Amino acid sequence: MWRVVRILALVVVAVTIIVIGACSFRIRHYDAALAKVRVGDTEQEALVQLGTPTFRESKGVPYLRYTGKACVSPCAERLWWEWPIAPGIEAWSVEVDVNSKVLKTYHWVSP
Repeated sequence: MWRVVRILALVVVAVTIIVIGACSFRIRHYDAALAKVRVGDTEQEALVQLGTPTFRESKGVPYLRYTGKACVSPCAERLWWEWPIAPGIEAWSVEVDVNSKVLKTYHWVSP
C-alpha cells in the first residue's frame, strides 16, 4: 500500500513541476515576443511573434477580464494572448488600426 502512495505522490510532484515549467516557458515566450513587436509593425508581424491570439476585441467592446476601457479610434481591434493556466491573471495585448498596423502593446497583470 505504501508503495502505491509513494508512486502516486511522485506522479503528483512530477506533474506539478511540469505544469509550472510549462507556464514559466509560456510567460517568457510572450514577454520576449511582445518586446519584439514595434509600433508600425503589421498585425501579421505581431502574429508571427506571438502566435494565434486567445481573443480579438472589437472596437468599442472592452475585454472586461483586464480592462474597462474599450479599444477606441484610432484602434480598430485589440488582440489578446492570455496566460494559459489562469486566464484573468496575466495577458499581453496588441492594438491595431484599420490598416492592421500596430499602435500599442501592453502587458496586463491583475493586482
